[in-house]
Amino acid sequence: MDIKTITEEKDMCRVRQLDALRLYGGDARERESDGHIGRISEDTVYGDEEVYRTLNALLFEGIKNEQERIWEEGHKLNPDFLRRIEETIQIYTDIFKLMKENRMNFAGRVIGKRIDRASSLSYYEDGFTHSFFSSSKRGFDSEFAQKYGIVLIETEITSNVPFIDYEKILKLEEYKNMEEREILLPPFLGIDMKKVPFRTVETQKIKDLGGKSPLGKYRLKTTGFPDYRKYISDSEKELWKQIMDGKEAAAHLLEKMNDRDKTQDYNEYIFWKEKVQLYLKIQFSQIWYGGRKN
Repeated sequence: MDIKTITEEKDMCRVRQLDALRLYGGDARERESDGHIGRISEDTVYGDEEVYRTLNALLFEGIKNEQERIWEEGHKLNPDFLRRIEETIQIYTDIFKLMKENRMNFAGRVIGKRIDRASSLSYYEDGFTHSFFSSSKRGFDSEFAQKYGIVLIETEITSNVPFIDYEKILKLEEYKNMEEREILLPPFLGIDMKKVPFRTVETQKIKDLGGKSPLGKYRLKTTGFPDYRKYISDSEKELWKQIMDGKEAAAHLLEKMNDRDKTQDYNEYIFWKEKVQLYLKIQFSQIWYGGRKN
């Protein structure tokens, strides 16, 4: 393979990674052959402007997240991400590769801010992020307070962890939501969380959907990305086989959830998700630390 071909392949991989990041952020516009951004894709996966709901739901343990999104909030998750799990895993790993390849060395810290549901705090109390976790450099935005029972979260990002600053990765014309000034942390990242005092202006200006002030304020500090290969005994080959064998059944069960079937047994879906999560933990560890699982 000549140098020109290698360079072209690297450029294509880079574009695919950038487009995966754009898609996660809600920008489903297609990239045209000349590199310009065109219209919204008609593909059921790459045209999903709420892709983050499904991508994140697959990363949480159990089905509590799906139940909240579907049965309580009235959203539907996209079963095509399960049927086409090979492409979905490529989206996950492309975003994480961007985090590794654009690793930032800096003195001090980066601070992001996020308004979240108070019920979400339980996801952070066990010391790691369960899904992708976004916050904003522009401060607490009341637009994201339109839910009942909110808390304020400040993320303190240190230089030893994978993350993405959208403004430093994407061009303005490439990403339609650049004004959000988003910072993105990966799933499975080590964190510490503690409660911190409010500033007066935060309780005065930020109200939830019922007009109530935030229930608390928390500081979430990144600590590092574990090498999960040390703790996972399953082989990549066996995990991949289980994922492929179970994807149609898992997609069917997600459709059942979308249909609000509360009598269905979803244990097979939960088991399948666990295999996806284990596989991604191995993949991310290999990307971050290098080498293969022994």
